Amino acid sequence: GRESMSEATQALCFLAGANSIFTGDKLLTAPNAGDDTDAALLAKLGMTALQGEEPARACKVSEPAE
Repeated sequence: GRESMSEATQALCFLAGANSIFTGDKLLTAPNAGDDTDAALLAKLGMTALQGEEPARACKVSEPAE
């Protein structure tokens, strides 16, 4: 994961076209850098995170079947 990459390597990923990252302190079973570390990296790169209008969902929410 990204926690094993230097900031320079992560910056190269964005320059190469990466346009998203997973944020938060933990991803299912793997530790993650955390929101503060990610925000600091984005600030160093002159980038800002976009905020969604509603929480992201893994799948479309539909009405239960009758």
